[in-house]
Amino acid sequence: MAIPRLQLSRRQWIQAATATTCGVAGGLLAESFVVAPQSLSQTHLHIGTSSLSDERSLRIVQLSDLHLRDIGQLEIQLLAAVTAAQPDVILLTGDTISHKNGMQPLSEFLEKLPPASHRLAIMGNWEYNAGLTPSSFRKFLSPFGFQVLMNESYRFEYDASVLQITGFDDLLAGQPKPLRAEKNDDADQHLVLAHCPGTRDIFQKLLTDPPSLILSGHTHGGQIAPCGFPLITPQGSGSYVSGWYCDNGPPMYVSRGIGTSLLPLRLGSPPELVVLDWQLRQLDS
Repeated sequence: MAIPRLQLSRRQWIQAATATTCGVAGGLLAESFVVAPQSLSQTHLHIGTSSLSDERSLRIVQLSDLHLRDIGQLEIQLLAAVTAAQPDVILLTGDTISHKNGMQPLSEFLEKLPPASHRLAIMGNWEYNAGLTPSSFRKFLSPFGFQVLMNESYRFEYDASVLQITGFDDLLAGQPKPLRAEKNDDADQHLVLAHCPGTRDIFQKLLTDPPSLILSGHTHGGQIAPCGFPLITPQGSGSYVSGWYCDNGPPMYVSRGIGTSLLPLRLGSPPELVVLDWQLRQLDS
């Protein structure tokens, strides 16, 4: 039996096309405003040999671009994920708030973080925009056990190895300065924290030797990235968007961050918690 052909008038075609377009647009808006901003993803990074199975790797958690405005469902998920990770080191890599109104929810969030042996932070452009200074940011974070690194280093020993963590000032609103030469600079590994990934392009001016790893944020992965292609990245991003960058310089991982700035939406770039397991002690080759 022949199937009758569907005949639509020009007006009906226009109405159908309009309805389809509105449906797709509505779905994208729902995804951008409701689903993606609340869909926390976790990225697990592993550095160093895995053959030292009897020794626990140093576990580092990176919290970047929180842009805290309140404690909502996303922040509750994040706190649970950080607690479950049982980190040795918690890092705040800039843009914890977007406005001074975020100070109170940030206090509540920091109070609920799990214990960690080392808590370190750097400033991003939005801390400066909110009116904070390095001095006031240090004063604010001190009760929560965080040390702010301002063009300076922090060193500690783990598994008979020494890790040096250097934090640089923000590339946009601050002033990254060369690290002062330190005596007995015998660290086995060197981790650099730089809020803007564009800092990687000037690392030769800041350090005498390339670091083992750079952790950065700032870009939000583009925040609006249909099919993974960002429409725009903020100034200070350089040519970097998110993920690993290992060519033409020291290895760097750029986090998509947690919160949003300017517009409370994400598309194609969900919030990201970075958990890094680092085997500091290397086997002799």
